[in-house]
Amino acid sequence: MTELKLLPPGIVVNTMKGDVAEHRAGAWLTWDGSLDLDCAIVGVPYDGASVVRAGSRQGPNAVRQAFMYYTTFSSRERQAMTGLRAADIGDVEVVLTDMKETFARISNTTRALVERKIVPIMLGGDHSTSFPNLRGVMEAMGPGKRLGIIHFDAHHDLRTAHLGAESSGVPFRRTLELEGTLLDGRNLVQIGLGEFCNAPEFDAYAEEKGIKVISALEVYERGIGPVIDDALDIAGRNVDAIYVSVDIDCIDQTQAPGTAAPNSFGMDSRDLQVALRRIAASPKFIGADIVEISPPFDPLNITGNTGAALVLNLLYGLAKGRGVLGR
Repeated sequence: MTELKLLPPGIVVNTMKGDVAEHRAGAWLTWDGSLDLDCAIVGVPYDGASVVRAGSRQGPNAVRQAFMYYTTFSSRERQAMTGLRAADIGDVEVVLTDMKETFARISNTTRALVERKIVPIMLGGDHSTSFPNLRGVMEAMGPGKRLGIIHFDAHHDLRTAHLGAESSGVPFRRTLELEGTLLDGRNLVQIGLGEFCNAPEFDAYAEEKGIKVISALEVYERGIGPVIDDALDIAGRNVDAIYVSVDIDCIDQTQAPGTAAPNSFGMDSRDLQVALRRIAASPKFIGADIVEISPPFDPLNITGNTGAALVLNLLYGLAKGRGVLGR
């Protein structure tokens, strides 16, 4: 069993915990040190691969700060998710000047959690961290096991490099081309691609690999329900597990301004809310990351607030899929 090594959470929010009846999210996610968990939230404060605007190393704490505004109760379904054993268990100890070592530590973390049957929700950090997240998950799954991915983003992130260097725009190409990988492009679905945000080269690579690409405009035209029906079918076809990766820039910049590449015509966060609940309720859901929240560009923490709500929707979907919702 892989040893789990983490730092304490970069910030522990002690305000607004409320009384027991309120089911405050921040209080619920406080860790008691036990790994008897269904799901673990882990911060990855690394933005050493950012090439446009840095600052996402502060993303995990922005999300944690926003948990104080939320409870564990769904007004839509009139159910609470406190039957799910979930906790914020800390941060990966990153080295901003050493990508290789940082990535090894990230992979070690996701591998250690999945080996213990704990679903990791990794809070970035820039999008380069999705590659070590996925590498660790696949290592834990073991030989012969196949993974599908649902990826929300305004961009393909299928570059080979950015101006000759590793960047936050390469993680899915790296994963597809990882030696020995059992990720097939035909099980990768990219949702939310922005207008005038991408290049023909990467679209051609996606087509060559059989990747399903669904633009933000198509989501708007078709509706999120049919899109997620397709995504779950394609990503889940002949695979053992599904991982979901969310670059916050897939959301319209009015709802997520604090990111490296704000998106004027992005998805509605309500659609992403619905999508993440459904994906996390799937019996094949194995883990997730939410990345590219950059607080320096969002003094009101609108983006961190959006990210916290998305985390809670993943947790709610997981609780629903496992049948542990209650009042």
